[in-house]
Amino acid sequence: MNRFALLLIATLVACQQTPPKEAAKAAPAGPAPGTPEWKIQTAMSAGPAAISSNATIAELTPDGKMNTLREGTNGWMCMPDEPSTPMTDPGCFDKVWQEMFGAYMAKKPFKTQTAGLSYMLKGGQAASNTDPFKMAPDSGQQWLTGGPHVMLIVPDPAQLKNVPTEPGGAPWVMWKGTPYVHVMVPVQ
Repeated sequence: MNRFALLLIATLVACQQTPPKEAAKAAPAGPAPGTPEWKIQTAMSAGPAAISSNATIAELTPDGKMNTLREGTNGWMCMPDEPSTPMTDPGCFDKVWQEMFGAYMAKKPFKTQTAGLSYMLKGGQAASNTDPFKMAPDSGQQWLTGGPHVMLIVPDPAQLKNVPTEPGGAPWVMWKGTPYVHVMVPVQ
């Protein structure tokens, strides 16, 4: 069995251990929306507590820089909601995903030798399944919206050739044919 298959199986097992009720909770009660405390709490809701409780919490500023709200100790980074999308969509990202986002933000190619994992247990959306730089859907089109999920980056995108490219309740490939291709794995 190849490393991608093992990572996918391990991810699915780990996600099944997260009670569905926990993944489906609304935004946490507490600090006022928009405050640093709220952003930290919202960012932490994106992943399992075993990861998010020790992750760095950072937000992307309007000028494209990262603002650290809390230093972490485990190498993960969790980010609060992306305000340009209509849904609350925080995420937690391992080192590979952080490197991919750096390349994405610089509009540079991305290649990795190791698999990467991220969590978006509150769900999320994108303007396009094919264009990673599209910031809003075309007129008359809907946001591509998904429920709670994990995302996998694989070192060899050719391994994904038989994975569907449309959402439908099973793992599917997003941004195929780009350096930012990854697998979306729904979590129930």
